[in-house]
Amino acid sequence: MNIKRLLAVAFLAMSMGITEAKAETLDSYVSKLAEHPQVTQILEQSFLFNELANSEMGLPDLQVIIGVDNVPINDLAFDRFLPTSKIFGFKQQIPSYSLRKAKSGKQKVLSRRQQLIADYTKKRLEAIFISQLTELDKVKTLEKLIKKQLSYYRSMEDDLKGQLEAGNPVYGRFSEIDVERTEAEQRLNDLKAERITIEEELSRLVGEVPYVELPTIENVAWQREGSTLYPVAIAGEDINVAGKDVDAADAAFDPNYSIQAIYKQREDGPNFSGDDWFSIQATISIPLWYESNQKPKLRAAQARKRSAEFAYKDTMRQWIQRMSSLQAERDIALDNIKLLKEKRASLKEMAKAANRNYESGNAPLETVLDAHINELTIASQLAKQRSRHIRLSAQFNSHIIAGRNQDEKN
Repeated sequence: MNIKRLLAVAFLAMSMGITEAKAETLDSYVSKLAEHPQVTQILEQSFLFNELANSEMGLPDLQVIIGVDNVPINDLAFDRFLPTSKIFGFKQQIPSYSLRKAKSGKQKVLSRRQQLIADYTKKRLEAIFISQLTELDKVKTLEKLIKKQLSYYRSMEDDLKGQLEAGNPVYGRFSEIDVERTEAEQRLNDLKAERITIEEELSRLVGEVPYVELPTIENVAWQREGSTLYPVAIAGEDINVAGKDVDAADAAFDPNYSIQAIYKQREDGPNFSGDDWFSIQATISIPLWYESNQKPKLRAAQARKRSAEFAYKDTMRQWIQRMSSLQAERDIALDNIKLLKEKRASLKEMAKAANRNYESGNAPLETVLDAHINELTIASQLAKQRSRHIRLSAQFNSHIIAGRNQDEKN
Protein backbone atom coordinates (compact mmCIF):
# COMPACT_ATOMS: atom_id res chain seq x y z
CA MET A 1 0.00 0.00 0.00
CA ASN A 2 2.83 2.37 0.85
CA ILE A 3 4.53 1.53 -2.43
CA LYS A 4 1.36 2.37 -4.32
CA ARG A 5 1.14 5.69 -2.51
CA LEU A 6 4.76 6.47 -3.31
CA LEU A 7 4.17 5.65 -6.97
CA ALA A 8 1.06 7.83 -7.03
CA VAL A 9 2.96 10.73 -5.43
CA ALA A 10 5.83 10.28 -7.88
CA PHE A 11 3.43 10.20 -10.85
CA LEU A 12 1.70 13.34 -9.58
CA ALA A 13 5.02 15.11 -9.19
CA MET A 14 6.05 14.11 -12.71
CA SER A 15 2.73 15.33 -14.08
CA MET A 16 3.17 18.67 -12.34
CA GLY A 17 6.69 18.92 -13.67
CA ILE A 18 5.50 18.27 -17.21
CA THR A 19 2.76 20.86 -16.81
CA GLU A 20 5.24 23.44 -15.63
CA ALA A 21 7.59 22.63 -18.50
CA LYS A 22 4.79 23.21 -21.00
CA ALA A 23 3.55 26.37 -19.33
CA GLU A 24 3.84 29.38 -21.62
CA THR A 25 3.78 33.10 -20.99
CA LEU A 26 1.46 35.63 -22.52
CA ASP A 27 4.29 36.92 -24.75
CA SER A 28 4.92 33.43 -26.13
CA TYR A 29 1.26 33.13 -27.09
CA VAL A 30 1.31 36.58 -28.67
CA SER A 31 4.40 35.62 -30.68
CA LYS A 32 2.47 32.64 -32.04
CA LEU A 33 0.04 35.05 -33.64
CA ALA A 34 2.81 36.21 -35.98
CA GLU A 35 2.65 32.72 -37.51
CA HIS A 36 -1.14 32.65 -37.78
CA PRO A 37 -2.38 31.78 -41.30
CA GLN A 38 -4.13 35.14 -41.60
CA VAL A 39 -0.75 36.87 -41.17
CA THR A 40 1.45 34.48 -43.13
CA GLN A 41 -0.76 34.45 -46.20
CA ILE A 42 -0.54 38.26 -46.36
CA LEU A 43 3.25 38.10 -45.92
CA GLU A 44 3.42 35.64 -48.81
CA GLN A 45 1.62 38.21 -50.94
CA SER A 46 4.20 40.79 -49.88
CA PHE A 47 6.96 38.40 -50.98
CA LEU A 48 5.09 37.83 -54.24
CA PHE A 49 4.96 41.54 -55.07
CA ASN A 50 8.61 41.98 -54.12
CA GLU A 51 9.61 39.23 -56.55
CA LEU A 52 7.44 40.78 -59.24
CA ALA A 53 9.25 44.08 -58.64
CA ASN A 54 12.55 42.37 -59.39
CA SER A 55 11.15 40.68 -62.49
CA GLU A 56 9.88 43.98 -63.94
CA MET A 57 13.46 45.23 -64.28
CA GLY A 58 14.51 42.21 -66.34
CA LEU A 59 14.65 42.19 -70.13
CA PRO A 60 12.50 39.96 -72.37
CA ASP A 61 13.99 36.67 -73.50
CA LEU A 62 16.62 36.83 -76.19
CA GLN A 63 15.39 35.53 -79.55
CA VAL A 64 17.79 33.32 -81.52
CA ILE A 65 17.45 33.34 -85.33
CA ILE A 66 18.39 30.28 -87.41
CA GLY A 67 17.43 29.84 -91.06
CA VAL A 68 18.31 30.09 -94.73
CA ASP A 69 17.99 32.90 -97.26
CA ASN A 70 17.07 32.77 -100.92
CA VAL A 71 17.41 29.02 -101.48
CA PRO A 72 16.15 27.96 -104.95
CA ILE A 73 13.50 25.26 -104.97
CA ASN A 74 14.98 23.20 -107.81
CA ASP A 75 18.53 23.18 -106.47
CA LEU A 76 19.04 23.26 -102.66
CA ALA A 77 22.77 23.99 -102.89
CA PHE A 78 24.43 26.94 -101.12
CA ASP A 79 27.34 27.37 -103.60
CA ARG A 80 25.59 28.20 -106.84
CA PHE A 81 23.75 31.52 -106.46
CA LEU A 82 25.07 34.66 -104.81
CA PRO A 83 22.08 35.51 -102.49
CA THR A 84 21.77 31.97 -101.10
CA SER A 85 23.11 31.68 -97.53
CA LYS A 86 22.67 30.12 -94.11
CA ILE A 87 21.84 32.65 -91.37
CA PHE A 88 22.47 32.75 -87.59
CA GLY A 89 21.55 35.67 -85.41
CA PHE A 90 19.72 37.10 -82.40
CA LYS A 91 17.16 39.74 -81.55
CA GLN A 92 16.83 41.52 -78.20
CA GLN A 93 13.87 43.70 -77.23
CA ILE A 94 14.77 46.51 -74.79
CA PRO A 95 11.64 48.09 -73.28
CA SER A 96 11.83 51.61 -71.90
CA TYR A 97 13.91 51.71 -68.71
CA SER A 98 11.70 54.39 -67.15
CA LEU A 99 8.60 52.26 -67.83
CA ARG A 100 10.21 49.17 -66.30
CA LYS A 101 11.31 51.20 -63.30
CA ALA A 102 7.79 52.61 -62.79
CA LYS A 103 6.23 49.15 -62.97
CA SER A 104 8.83 47.78 -60.55
CA GLY A 105 8.17 50.68 -58.20
CA LYS A 106 4.46 49.87 -58.17
CA GLN A 107 5.15 46.27 -57.17
CA LYS A 108 7.44 47.47 -54.37
CA VAL A 109 4.71 49.76 -53.05
CA LEU A 110 2.23 46.86 -53.19
CA SER A 111 4.74 44.72 -51.27
CA ARG A 112 5.11 47.45 -48.64
CA ARG A 113 1.33 47.79 -48.44
CA GLN A 114 0.92 44.07 -47.79
CA GLN A 115 3.56 44.23 -45.06
CA LEU A 116 1.59 47.02 -43.43
CA ILE A 117 -1.60 44.98 -43.68
CA ALA A 118 0.20 41.98 -42.15
CA ASP A 119 1.35 44.11 -39.20
CA TYR A 120 -2.19 45.42 -38.75
CA THR A 121 -3.65 41.91 -38.95
CA LYS A 122 -1.25 40.73 -36.26
CA LYS A 123 -2.21 43.65 -34.00
CA ARG A 124 -5.90 42.89 -34.56
CA LEU A 125 -5.37 39.21 -33.71
CA GLU A 126 -3.54 40.25 -30.54
CA ALA A 127 -6.50 42.44 -29.58
CA ILE A 128 -8.93 39.58 -30.23
CA PHE A 129 -6.72 37.20 -28.24
CA ILE A 130 -6.55 39.52 -25.24
CA SER A 131 -10.29 40.20 -25.50
CA GLN A 132 -11.05 36.48 -25.46
CA LEU A 133 -8.76 35.93 -22.46
CA THR A 134 -10.60 38.73 -20.69
CA GLU A 135 -14.00 37.31 -21.63
CA LEU A 136 -12.96 33.87 -20.35
CA ASP A 137 -11.87 35.40 -17.05
CA LYS A 138 -15.18 37.27 -16.86
CA VAL A 139 -17.14 34.07 -17.46
CA LYS A 140 -15.23 32.25 -14.73
CA THR A 141 -15.82 35.13 -12.30
CA LEU A 142 -19.53 35.30 -13.11
CA GLU A 143 -19.88 31.53 -12.66
CA LYS A 144 -18.36 31.75 -9.18
CA LEU A 145 -20.59 34.68 -8.25
CA ILE A 146 -23.77 32.98 -9.50
CA LYS A 147 -22.94 29.75 -7.67
CA LYS A 148 -22.43 31.79 -4.51
CA GLN A 149 -25.71 33.57 -5.18
CA LEU A 150 -27.50 30.22 -5.54
CA SER A 151 -26.09 29.13 -2.18
CA TYR A 152 -27.58 32.28 -0.63
CA TYR A 153 -30.97 31.41 -2.17
CA ARG A 154 -30.78 27.93 -0.66
CA SER A 155 -30.01 29.43 2.74
CA MET A 156 -32.89 31.85 2.29
CA GLU A 157 -35.28 29.00 1.42
CA ASP A 158 -34.21 27.07 4.51
CA ASP A 159 -34.86 30.16 6.62
CA LEU A 160 -38.28 30.71 5.02
CA LYS A 161 -39.22 27.07 5.66
CA GLY A 162 -38.47 27.65 9.31
CA GLN A 163 -40.68 30.74 9.30
CA LEU A 164 -43.49 28.79 7.63
CA GLU A 165 -43.30 26.15 10.32
CA ALA A 166 -43.50 28.96 12.85
CA GLY A 167 -46.71 30.17 11.19
CA ASN A 168 -45.38 33.25 9.39
CA PRO A 169 -47.08 34.01 6.00
CA VAL A 170 -44.05 34.04 3.66
CA TYR A 171 -45.49 32.19 0.66
CA GLY A 172 -45.07 35.22 -1.64
CA ARG A 173 -41.38 35.47 -0.90
CA PHE A 174 -40.98 31.77 -1.71
CA SER A 175 -42.23 32.31 -5.27
CA GLU A 176 -40.03 35.39 -5.71
CA ILE A 177 -36.93 33.44 -4.67
CA ASP A 178 -37.87 30.60 -7.01
CA VAL A 179 -38.09 33.01 -9.97
CA GLU A 180 -34.79 34.70 -9.05
CA ARG A 181 -33.03 31.35 -8.63
CA THR A 182 -34.34 30.12 -12.00
CA GLU A 183 -33.01 33.26 -13.68
CA ALA A 184 -29.63 32.73 -12.03
CA GLU A 185 -29.52 29.10 -13.17
CA GLN A 186 -30.37 30.17 -16.74
CA ARG A 187 -27.53 32.70 -16.67
CA LEU A 188 -25.22 29.92 -15.48
CA ASN A 189 -26.25 27.76 -18.43
CA ASP A 190 -25.72 30.66 -20.82
CA LEU A 191 -22.23 31.16 -19.39
CA LYS A 192 -21.37 27.52 -20.14
CA ALA A 193 -22.23 28.05 -23.80
CA GLU A 194 -20.31 31.32 -23.82
CA ARG A 195 -17.26 29.61 -22.31
CA ILE A 196 -17.27 26.98 -25.09
CA THR A 197 -17.41 29.70 -27.75
CA ILE A 198 -14.53 31.59 -26.16
CA GLU A 199 -12.36 28.50 -25.76
CA GLU A 200 -12.92 27.54 -29.39
CA GLU A 201 -11.90 31.03 -30.50
CA LEU A 202 -8.74 30.85 -28.39
CA SER A 203 -7.92 27.47 -29.91
CA ARG A 204 -8.36 28.98 -33.36
CA LEU A 205 -5.93 31.75 -32.50
CA VAL A 206 -3.13 29.91 -30.67
CA GLY A 207 -4.02 26.23 -30.90
CA GLU A 208 -5.06 25.79 -27.26
CA VAL A 209 -6.79 27.43 -24.31
CA PRO A 210 -4.11 29.42 -22.44
CA TYR A 211 -4.02 29.67 -18.67
CA VAL A 212 -2.15 32.91 -18.14
CA GLU A 213 -2.69 36.04 -16.10
CA LEU A 214 -4.57 38.87 -17.71
CA PRO A 215 -2.27 41.56 -19.14
CA THR A 216 -2.29 45.17 -18.10
CA ILE A 217 -3.38 47.26 -21.08
CA GLU A 218 -1.95 50.75 -21.18
CA ASN A 219 -3.96 53.61 -22.62
CA VAL A 220 -1.99 54.62 -25.70
CA ALA A 221 -1.94 58.38 -26.21
CA TRP A 222 -3.76 59.51 -29.32
CA GLN A 223 -4.41 63.13 -30.26
CA ARG A 224 -6.77 62.65 -33.21
CA GLU A 225 -3.87 62.08 -35.63
CA GLY A 226 -5.33 60.13 -38.52
CA SER A 227 -1.92 59.41 -40.01
CA THR A 228 -1.01 57.25 -36.99
CA LEU A 229 -3.77 54.74 -37.75
CA TYR A 230 -3.25 51.55 -39.74
CA PRO A 231 -6.37 51.88 -41.97
CA VAL A 232 -5.40 55.45 -42.89
CA ALA A 233 -1.78 54.46 -43.58
CA ILE A 234 -2.99 51.63 -45.81
CA ALA A 235 -5.21 54.08 -47.70
CA GLY A 236 -2.11 56.28 -48.07
CA GLU A 237 -0.30 53.38 -49.71
CA ASP A 238 -3.19 53.15 -52.18
CA ILE A 239 -2.32 56.69 -53.25
CA ASN A 240 1.31 55.64 -53.75
CA VAL A 241 0.20 52.68 -55.86
CA ALA A 242 -1.94 54.97 -58.02
CA GLY A 243 1.01 57.37 -58.24
CA LYS A 244 3.16 54.60 -59.69
CA ASP A 245 0.45 53.96 -62.28
CA VAL A 246 0.75 57.62 -63.28
CA ASP A 247 4.52 57.25 -63.54
CA ALA A 248 4.07 54.16 -65.73
CA ALA A 249 1.53 55.92 -67.97
CA ASP A 250 3.87 58.88 -68.31
CA ALA A 251 6.85 56.63 -69.05
CA ALA A 252 4.84 54.96 -71.85
CA PHE A 253 5.66 58.04 -73.96
CA ASP A 254 9.34 57.06 -73.88
CA PRO A 255 10.65 54.94 -76.77
CA ASN A 256 11.27 51.20 -76.67
CA TYR A 257 14.37 49.78 -78.31
CA SER A 258 15.56 46.58 -79.92
CA ILE A 259 18.76 45.33 -81.49
CA GLN A 260 19.22 42.57 -84.03
CA ALA A 261 22.38 40.99 -85.49
CA ILE A 262 22.52 38.35 -88.26
CA TYR A 263 25.47 36.42 -89.67
CA LYS A 264 25.06 34.97 -93.21
CA GLN A 265 27.21 32.05 -94.29
CA ARG A 266 27.80 31.60 -98.05
CA GLU A 267 29.67 28.57 -99.34
CA ASP A 268 32.26 29.07 -102.08
CA GLY A 269 31.26 27.86 -105.52
CA PRO A 270 32.18 28.09 -109.22
CA ASN A 271 30.14 31.27 -109.65
CA PHE A 272 31.23 33.02 -106.47
CA SER A 273 34.34 32.98 -104.30
CA GLY A 274 33.43 35.87 -102.02
CA ASP A 275 33.20 36.18 -98.22
CA ASP A 276 30.40 35.64 -95.60
CA TRP A 277 28.17 38.59 -94.65
CA PHE A 278 26.63 40.06 -91.49
CA SER A 279 24.05 42.72 -90.70
CA ILE A 280 23.16 44.68 -87.54
CA GLN A 281 19.90 46.57 -87.01
CA ALA A 282 18.59 48.75 -84.20
CA THR A 283 14.98 49.89 -83.82
CA ILE A 284 13.31 52.62 -81.79
CA SER A 285 9.60 53.12 -81.26
CA ILE A 286 7.97 56.49 -81.89
CA PRO A 287 4.72 57.40 -79.99
CA LEU A 288 3.09 58.59 -83.20
CA TRP A 289 -0.44 57.75 -82.02
CA TYR A 290 -0.07 59.10 -78.49
CA GLU A 291 -3.27 61.17 -78.75
CA SER A 292 -5.39 58.01 -78.98
CA ASN A 293 -3.09 55.65 -77.06
CA GLN A 294 -0.83 57.00 -74.32
CA LYS A 295 -2.67 60.21 -73.44
CA PRO A 296 -6.01 58.59 -72.50
CA LYS A 297 -4.14 56.06 -70.36
CA LEU A 298 -2.29 58.87 -68.60
CA ARG A 299 -5.52 60.77 -67.90
CA ALA A 300 -7.11 57.57 -66.57
CA ALA A 301 -4.15 56.97 -64.25
CA GLN A 302 -4.34 60.54 -62.98
CA ALA A 303 -8.06 60.13 -62.29
CA ARG A 304 -7.35 56.91 -60.40
CA LYS A 305 -4.82 58.74 -58.24
CA ARG A 306 -7.28 61.57 -57.49
CA SER A 307 -9.88 58.96 -56.54
CA ALA A 308 -7.37 57.35 -54.15
CA GLU A 309 -6.65 60.76 -52.59
CA PHE A 310 -10.36 61.41 -51.98
CA ALA A 311 -10.73 57.91 -50.53
CA TYR A 312 -7.79 58.63 -48.23
CA LYS A 313 -9.42 61.79 -46.90
CA ASP A 314 -12.72 59.99 -46.37
CA THR A 315 -10.97 57.09 -44.60
CA MET A 316 -9.17 59.52 -42.30
CA ARG A 317 -12.40 61.29 -41.34
CA GLN A 318 -14.20 57.99 -40.72
CA TRP A 319 -11.42 56.59 -38.54
CA ILE A 320 -10.98 59.75 -36.51
CA GLN A 321 -14.70 59.53 -35.76
CA ARG A 322 -14.48 55.80 -34.93
CA MET A 323 -11.44 56.21 -32.71
CA SER A 324 -12.98 59.15 -30.88
CA SER A 325 -16.11 57.09 -30.16
CA LEU A 326 -14.03 54.08 -29.13
CA GLN A 327 -11.92 56.25 -26.85
CA ALA A 328 -15.04 57.65 -25.22
CA GLU A 329 -16.49 54.18 -24.66
CA ARG A 330 -13.20 53.02 -23.13
CA ASP A 331 -13.04 55.98 -20.75
CA ILE A 332 -16.70 55.58 -19.77
CA ALA A 333 -16.06 51.92 -18.95
CA LEU A 334 -13.22 53.03 -16.67
CA ASP A 335 -15.52 55.55 -14.97
CA ASN A 336 -18.10 52.81 -14.48
CA ILE A 337 -15.46 50.60 -12.85
CA LYS A 338 -14.65 53.34 -10.34
CA LEU A 339 -18.34 53.89 -9.65
CA LEU A 340 -19.04 50.17 -9.17
CA LYS A 341 -16.04 49.77 -6.88
CA GLU A 342 -17.39 52.50 -4.64
CA LYS A 343 -20.88 50.97 -4.75
CA ARG A 344 -19.53 47.51 -3.92
CA ALA A 345 -17.56 48.87 -0.97
CA SER A 346 -20.75 50.56 0.27
CA LEU A 347 -22.75 47.33 -0.09
CA LYS A 348 -20.08 45.38 1.78
CA GLU A 349 -20.46 47.77 4.69
CA MET A 350 -24.24 47.39 4.53
CA ALA A 351 -23.88 43.59 4.51
CA LYS A 352 -21.62 43.75 7.56
CA ALA A 353 -24.10 45.99 9.35
CA ALA A 354 -27.00 43.67 8.47
CA ASN A 355 -24.98 40.71 9.74
CA ARG A 356 -24.31 42.49 13.05
CA ASN A 357 -28.03 43.28 13.41
CA TYR A 358 -28.88 39.65 12.67
CA GLU A 359 -26.42 38.38 15.24
CA SER A 360 -27.87 40.77 17.82
CA GLY A 361 -31.42 39.59 16.98
CA ASN A 362 -32.56 42.91 15.49
CA ALA A 363 -32.88 41.73 11.85
CA PRO A 364 -33.96 38.53 10.10
CA LEU A 365 -31.51 36.34 8.16
CA GLU A 366 -33.29 37.27 4.94
CA THR A 367 -32.04 40.85 5.28
CA VAL A 368 -28.43 39.66 5.55
CA LEU A 369 -28.75 37.36 2.56
CA ASP A 370 -30.43 40.06 0.45
CA ALA A 371 -27.52 42.38 1.24
CA HIS A 372 -25.01 39.75 0.14
CA ILE A 373 -26.97 39.03 -3.06
CA ASN A 374 -27.04 42.77 -3.87
CA GLU A 375 -23.28 42.87 -3.39
CA LEU A 376 -22.87 39.91 -5.76
CA THR A 377 -25.01 41.70 -8.35
CA ILE A 378 -22.69 44.71 -8.24
CA ALA A 379 -19.66 42.38 -8.36
CA SER A 380 -21.07 40.84 -11.54
CA GLN A 381 -21.53 44.26 -13.12
CA LEU A 382 -17.98 45.15 -12.07
CA ALA A 383 -16.58 42.01 -13.74
CA LYS A 384 -18.44 42.88 -16.96
CA GLN A 385 -17.17 46.46 -16.96
CA ARG A 386 -13.58 45.36 -16.33
CA SER A 387 -13.77 42.95 -19.24
CA ARG A 388 -15.34 45.64 -21.41
CA HIS A 389 -12.62 48.16 -20.52
CA ILE A 390 -9.77 45.77 -21.36
CA ARG A 391 -11.48 44.69 -24.58
CA LEU A 392 -12.04 48.29 -25.69
CA SER A 393 -8.49 49.29 -24.74
CA ALA A 394 -6.98 46.40 -26.70
CA GLN A 395 -9.19 47.16 -29.68
CA PHE A 396 -8.34 50.89 -29.52
CA ASN A 397 -4.59 50.26 -29.31
CA SER A 398 -4.61 47.76 -32.18
CA HIS A 399 -5.51 50.47 -34.71
CA ILE A 400 -2.54 52.69 -33.79
CA ILE A 401 0.84 52.19 -35.45
CA ALA A 402 3.41 51.76 -32.68
CA GLY A 403 6.03 54.49 -32.64
CA ARG A 404 4.36 56.56 -35.37
CA ASN A 405 3.70 59.49 -33.00
CA GLN A 406 7.33 59.60 -31.86
CA ASP A 407 8.66 59.29 -35.40
CA GLU A 408 6.56 62.20 -36.61
CA LYS A 409 7.65 64.41 -33.70
CA ASN A 410 11.32 63.63 -34.31
